[in-house]
Amino acid sequence: MFMTRSPIDELARIRAEMGELRAREAALEIEFLENYGPGKHSGFSWELYVEKTAHQIFDISMLPDAVLNDPKYYSSRNSTRIRLEPRHDTPLVLTRDRPGTRGIQLADNNRP
Repeated sequence: MFMTRSPIDELARIRAEMGELRAREAALEIEFLENYGPGKHSGFSWELYVEKTAHQIFDISMLPDAVLNDPKYYSSRNSTRIRLEPRHDTPLVLTRDRPGTRGIQLADNNRP
């Protein structure tokens, strides 16, 4: 049995796919950094540039304790985030859409 995907379930699926894509991106970048020299490298449709740059960073560890422990140097900021957690009260299984289907497949625990 198939039912229409809710926007919440769609967001969960999209985030899972994005995680897979980020992992693949990181693996490719490691490959380029380890096995391609600096400069331009050509693919079929894109050019890849391996470039090293230098920039200054602020080293907070160099600050004296009097500054690090003084509350007047701190401020608070509010943020809102959207967090997803799987439901444990329904036997839903996220599936990728297949041709002719759409959405979430209900798990059928009675199948052999």
